[in-house]
Amino acid sequence: FARRLASNLPARLVELGGNRFAAYRLVAEGLTLDIWDRQGAPLEADLNRRDLTIHSFAVELPGGTVVDPFHGLVDLEDHTLRATSETSFSCDPLRVLRLARFAGQLPGFTVTEQTLELAIGSAADFERVAGERIRVELERLLALPDFLSAAELLVQLQLYPGLWQSQPGQGASSRHPEELMTRLRHLELFADHTRDRVERATARQALLFVNLPMSTGQTALDAVDSCLGEGLLTKASAKRLKRLLHFEGLPRDSAGQRWFLHRNGDLWPTAACYLAATQERSCSLLEYQENLTRLEALCRKSGKEIFEPEPLITGTDLVSHLGLPTGRALGQILATLKRRQVEGGLSTRAEALELAAKLVREPIAEAD
Repeated sequence: FARRLASNLPARLVELGGNRFAAYRLVAEGLTLDIWDRQGAPLEADLNRRDLTIHSFAVELPGGTVVDPFHGLVDLEDHTLRATSETSFSCDPLRVLRLARFAGQLPGFTVTEQTLELAIGSAADFERVAGERIRVELERLLALPDFLSAAELLVQLQLYPGLWQSQPGQGASSRHPEELMTRLRHLELFADHTRDRVERATARQALLFVNLPMSTGQTALDAVDSCLGEGLLTKASAKRLKRLLHFEGLPRDSAGQRWFLHRNGDLWPTAACYLAATQERSCSLLEYQENLTRLEALCRKSGKEIFEPEPLITGTDLVSHLGLPTGRALGQILATLKRRQVEGGLSTRAEALELAAKLVREPIAEAD
């Protein structure tokens, strides 16, 4: 049946059940349809397995009779998110995270107190869920237009900050939740005034990481590495997060701004938005827009010099002119020369060779 329907729509057929049970997903433009075999279970028992009552009613075909044993239509009309049963979350703890997503996906919907208690009771069981499944759900949640509602529920469900620190169900934070929400609101405000150039999901995730309570010596970058190892992040998303987390604030001098643009590349509007929302002193919208104007002016004036600078000298030049051996020291000098060039402090080959010779005599720390 699934294959015939996929052919007629047309749609892509995805096997969900494998050899365990008959379950298929049809994916077409504007449509995702799951088809599965109830394996002889009565319809009401099958509906009882759903997570929320608004997902727990059915329409009989033919005839169109609505089967709604858990009053899902009433909850749908009342904008209420209610657990279908007491085992709605314990049977699959990932549904706790989905509850936060539905809160952001469905404007005006509220979670009942009993449903919230059931979800909190299962939050600590996330260790049973594969990291890849959690990652996919997090990606969907972070991309929601109304992420603020979802983030608020993440805190209530005790998934934040615990889930990001391998301690789901432990919601204690050194930062007051209201401070986190204030920063998220600033982030959304700034993003709204950046002409759709901000990758909201990346900026939101970076803000969540930087607001994690840290043990002595730990940083948000350490948390990113930990989540990457647990499968909660892809390598690509971890790399983008590290670009944002590298800076603690938006540089105010020209040299710092040029390096900021170079380090972030096409992600710089997202990094600027994130930094404006996280700085200790609240940044006004006017200040944020003025910062963007200065950075955009630098891009127009010196874009190629900043983003794709032609090397003034190469490693071969350093070996032949200064007699340097290949190795770490050579790489450090080249990195320092590149940074000074991007910052606008070097513009000629002669200047680069002169600085390189000085660095050989007086080594400095490796450029970051």
